[in-house]
Amino acid sequence: MAAIDIPEVHAFMATTPPFTNLNELERKQVLTGVSLVYVRQRQVLSLEGDTATVHLIRRGACEIRTPEGGLVDQIADGECFGVSSVLSQNPDGLTVVAMEDSLVYRFDKAHFVSMLEKNAAFGLFFEHTRHSRQRKLSLSQDHSLASSGLQLSAPIANIMTRELILASPEETVQTIAIRMTQARVSSILVVEQGRLIGIVTDRDLRSRILAVGGDGTVRVKDIMTAEPISLTSDVLVMQAQILMSERHVHHLPIVNEQKQPVGMLTAADLLRHQELSPLLLINQIHRQTSINRLAEVCKQWPALIMNLITTDMKPADVGKVLATVSDNLTRRVITLALEKVGPAPMAFHFLVFGSQARRDQSLGSDQDNGLMLEREPTPAENDYFIALSECICQGLASCGIRLCPGNIMASNPEWRRTQAGWQNIFVNWIKSSAPSALLHASIFFDIRCVYGERAPVDELVKNMQREISTNSVFLATLTRSALASKPPLGFFRHFLLESSGEHKNQLDLKHQGLALINDLARLYGLSCRTYRTGTLNRLEQAAREKHLSSDTARNLIDAWDQLNELRLAAQSRHWQSTGKASAYLDPKTLSPLERKHLKTTFGIISDAQDVAQQHFLRGYS
Repeated sequence: MAAIDIPEVHAFMATTPPFTNLNELERKQVLTGVSLVYVRQRQVLSLEGDTATVHLIRRGACEIRTPEGGLVDQIADGECFGVSSVLSQNPDGLTVVAMEDSLVYRFDKAHFVSMLEKNAAFGLFFEHTRHSRQRKLSLSQDHSLASSGLQLSAPIANIMTRELILASPEETVQTIAIRMTQARVSSILVVEQGRLIGIVTDRDLRSRILAVGGDGTVRVKDIMTAEPISLTSDVLVMQAQILMSERHVHHLPIVNEQKQPVGMLTAADLLRHQELSPLLLINQIHRQTSINRLAEVCKQWPALIMNLITTDMKPADVGKVLATVSDNLTRRVITLALEKVGPAPMAFHFLVFGSQARRDQSLGSDQDNGLMLEREPTPAENDYFIALSECICQGLASCGIRLCPGNIMASNPEWRRTQAGWQNIFVNWIKSSAPSALLHASIFFDIRCVYGERAPVDELVKNMQREISTNSVFLATLTRSALASKPPLGFFRHFLLESSGEHKNQLDLKHQGLALINDLARLYGLSCRTYRTGTLNRLEQAAREKHLSSDTARNLIDAWDQLNELRLAAQSRHWQSTGKASAYLDPKTLSPLERKHLKTTFGIISDAQDVAQQHFLRGYS
């Protein structure tokens, strides 16, 4: 425990919620008896006795874990732990583990409890924190809601086998074969001075000994796979799945930083934890031989999204997972369409726009796509691409990605063009200030290629980016369009709700929140030298290129995350009750603190719109 510089603590707390809501006298009262604690990496803090009080992380990072080691939450600078100890005597026995060397303020329990009782808003904040962690604890323990296979953002440590069978390089093949049989394992790890140097599997024994007439006296080092691919136990399950799939390996050693084996992950382990995983769905998609059978498989799509939401995966990661599934589904539909209508007479590229391009799809997303052709088609070739495009778009619709109400699809001849044709229409939109051009910009300037060689599409995007970034008039016009819609906050910071219709007294989280951030990110992204598609990537790129301050970019990223989390939860509730996706939210369903946070989020968007106006509209009335 270290000496504490009270003025420095006052300065830190004055900028840290919820202490920002306290006046100077109240902060002094809370700080009475506060101490500074230095916690070493991996040190475990049990919240009992004198330490059963609230702690504030000044610098560092910690994990909150169950007595069994299950992860409940990860927290860092400016966040508190020990809340359950103060409010409810820590009934779940939670402990805190330092992820890195940390400095922590420990509050005197009596003075802290006194302020909780005295200041309602202060107490409400910590009550909300406790309920939030209780919900995360419940989700981590509720296997009826989410199978372990859906814990894609969980570390390998959660599912790997820890009981290892090890061998030395000088042992004979017969010796290790006997041990593998006795242990009923299909692989054995080869170590030297404790470090992993190789692996031998059943397949190695068959192909490198039995198939070539070898005998059991061969030494392990002569048949092992040397320096095998390995991962550390903190790598995510999905990353391990992808690596094993790409490298065609069925046994993946798990090692620590010193290359000492600590576990083994096998294809069987993954299958046991894949009851409804995105990778399993992707594998099923690629095995289907007709659109009808593909449509049956894709009936799992809503359930997959529900379970991803249930696992508390980050909204940005949910979008990436769904985009990966969508891209694979699109490619499979194209392959089946080609089998039906015959080989294409020329190379073509299938383009996706909007949410699929940005990788932020959710329930109820529709199609936005087009074709880029190698050259101008003959009449007969044009007929072919009419049939192919119709087959693709209808196939996607059968699989749950509904047709675009605005007919922005490859089946519309307007959106089947050569590279030069796409280039010309982009240039025309950039040079035009017509409302239709701005509407098209908001859709088509989010673009990715999901089928065909990427190079021509990359060239198209590069030319578009260069044309826009040097056209201040277009950027100013695009800015006016982006700022035409405002966050739903009134003069006294009350929510402006729908006044009539099916969604009366509700907020449209998509069009009144997320779309506004997407528009700002697109505006800044198109002004950059380097093109990025996703909203968060665009904001980060704009900050790197100094078009946007890092604070504003971070605030918008946090706002996007919060709104997306609320939208996904709202869509999940609507889908389960009505079978339809809806991004509308009744603010009354939120706690007072959540409503306050939502108002702050809308305020961040409003402030960012003001910044964009000053940045892009200088000199333009």
